[in-house]
Parts: sequence; C-alpha cells; structure tokens
Amino acid sequence: MILDLPAAPVGGDATTQSEWRHAVRRALLGWRAGLDAQTHQKLSDQVRGHFATFLKDRPAATIGFYWPIQNEIDLRPVIAAHVKSGGKAALPVVPGKDQAMIFHDWTPDTEMVPGFARIPEPANSKEVAVNVLLAPLVGFDPAGYRLGYGGGFFDRTLAAATRKPLVVGIGLEATRLDDILPHQYDVPVDVLITDQGTRYIDGQATGDADKPDQTSPPCHLSE
Repeated sequence: MILDLPAAPVGGDATTQSEWRHAVRRALLGWRAGLDAQTHQKLSDQVRGHFATFLKDRPAATIGFYWPIQNEIDLRPVIAAHVKSGGKAALPVVPGKDQAMIFHDWTPDTEMVPGFARIPEPANSKEVAVNVLLAPLVGFDPAGYRLGYGGGFFDRTLAAATRKPLVVGIGLEATRLDDILPHQYDVPVDVLITDQGTRYIDGQATGDADKPDQTSPPCHLSE
C-alpha cells in the first residue's frame, strides 16, 4: 500500500517540522480509520501472529501493552494467551496530562474503569514493573522512531523508568516513513513488529545481559 502523505520539509525550523508531523499524523489516522473490516482483520492477524512468535521466547515476561483505540491492532487475544500460559501482563494507568504512565497488573478477569481520555484502565490491581513495553505506532521510520498521538506519554514514561524495558513498536507496514523528523527528546523503539514481520533496530538495544527478556536472535522484515 502506498499512502499519499505530505512531503517532508527540507530543513525548516522546529515549528515547520512539528506542523508536518501533525499533518502526517492526521493523514495516517484517517487512513487507518478508513480501512475496510476485511483488510484490517487480515493485517491485524498477521501482526498478532508475529507478536505471538516474539512472545514464545519470553514466556515469563511481564508485557506492558495498550488498550486498543482508534482502530489500533487489538493484541488482547495474544496477551490473554500469554497470561494463560504463565506469563504476565500490565496496562497503563495515566495519572494525568503531561505525566508518566504507571503499569498495573492485568488479566482477562481484571475489572476495568474509564481512565484518562476515557481509555479503560485496571481497577483494584497492583503496580508492576514491565520487561517488555508495547508502543502503538501511528507511523514509524527505519531508525525506530515512532509517530504517536502527540501526547508524549511513552517518552515521559521511558525517561522516568529506573530500568528501561525492551520497547516494541506495533503497527502497520504501510505507515512506514523515510524519516519522522524526531524531536531531540524522542526515544526510538528497540523492536518493530508489523504485518510484514519483526525487525530489531541495530544499535538501540543495550544487549542481552542488560535485558534478559531479549533472548532470541534478530529476524528481519521481508522486503
């Protein structure tokens, strides 16, 4: 799929680049919202398959995932299977605007309540540390920089973490950009999982010794 997106500015100041990212974000969200149900199901199944394979090497990991909104890929079936087989999962709780997220234990039986922006959050569950953090992608580039919703929650969460988890971007290959022109404070993901496969970002992971959940050798997206 080739998307008709605004051309990236050549040079330009921070304001020009921010305006471009805003326009691209709007275009990508519009494209994703307009996917027909059959195409969305097919692409989502492919992503879920690659993600399930990724988790096979991490059976005991605590996965910080996201509650799907705005036609995002729903990973809950894979997460539920991971929990059933002995793994753990957690969902973010957002204390407020411009604050880092914290993660609370989640199972399919966890009570959920509306949280920040009315997104469901766990109720009556304890805060936990996550080994693997899933970051939904509105768009992304080959260097692992992600275009999110513009709220900065993931970057603030990673900046506040005492131990950085393995960060996995989840999205659709059609939303890959040459360069998202990241801000200086943007944090790239370590791994990209799309409908086309799994890619480890060279030079971003700190190594197996520091991240015991990262146990498998890299595999790459099919071209």
